[in-house]
Amino acid sequence: MKNDNLRADRDDTEDFFPRPQAKHAKSLVMQVATGVFLGGLALWLVQLAATSLYAKLLLGTLTFGG
Repeated sequence: MKNDNLRADRDDTEDFFPRPQAKHAKSLVMQVATGVFLGGLALWLVQLAATSLYAKLLLGTLTFGG
């Protein structure tokens, strides 16, 4: 074959310098924790607004228009 030594050239590891390990695990944990916290906060705010609106409807103090 014409190009049968390409694999050997590509796998030559004498010029290969591995990169230092990045700290992905800690940042991923922080991203997940932040997402869970912000999601819970948003859910709590929506629940608070819905409860307030429902209470106003039940008490009859909700006015539409001016």
